[in-house]
Amino acid sequence: MDNPAQKKEIINEKDGSVMLCVPAETFLMGNEKEPVEVDVFYIDKYPITNAQYKKFAEETNHNKPAFYNDNRFNNPNQPVVGVSWDDAVAYAKWAGKRLPEEKEWGKASRGIDGREYPWGNVKPDKTLAVFELDINKGAPTNVGTHPSGASPYGCHDMSGNVWEWCQEWYVVGKYRVVRGGSWINHMYSLRCAYRSCSVPGGKDNNVGFRCVKKTM
Repeated sequence: MDNPAQKKEIINEKDGSVMLCVPAETFLMGNEKEPVEVDVFYIDKYPITNAQYKKFAEETNHNKPAFYNDNRFNNPNQPVVGVSWDDAVAYAKWAGKRLPEEKEWGKASRGIDGREYPWGNVKPDKTLAVFELDINKGAPTNVGTHPSGASPYGCHDMSGNVWEWCQEWYVVGKYRVVRGGSWINHMYSLRCAYRSCSVPGGKDNNVGFRCVKKTM
């Protein structure tokens, strides 16, 4: 049972992230809507931004993102892209957090009612998410630009904008799980149940991440 005194929102001291409490409940995972138990946890309200990643890279002498000097992708408030799975893990460790398990990410996105999208069952439009942009001209928007598309727990940008790394292998030794769709993808990829993958060493312009931590 959750602690009734558990704060619904905290600030992670190391990187300044707002983190939201996702309570321990059963949710309906995947296309099959299989009931899955998930313990209580905190998750970042927004994907990790360029500004946050810059602080990490400067403090640890870690490699800069692949698009650090590209004006399409380096606005301080855009989600960081051009980071590998290992980069994301290193950031999470520095910040005192970790990457989400796929079931945690799915729960934070979908809630407990089996909805198609974080905001409900209405198909995406440009007021709800960033998707289907020109790969040669488009880019992620600043985090939190589409508040109407927030999940039941208040998480922003969980559909569209950037794919987000999860802990698990999609194919062991070959691909890691990514969730959420991105600014270049069709609306079908924005569904809460949709799974995809990426090469863990890849540094693409449409893949970022957010972190989780256990409750205090």
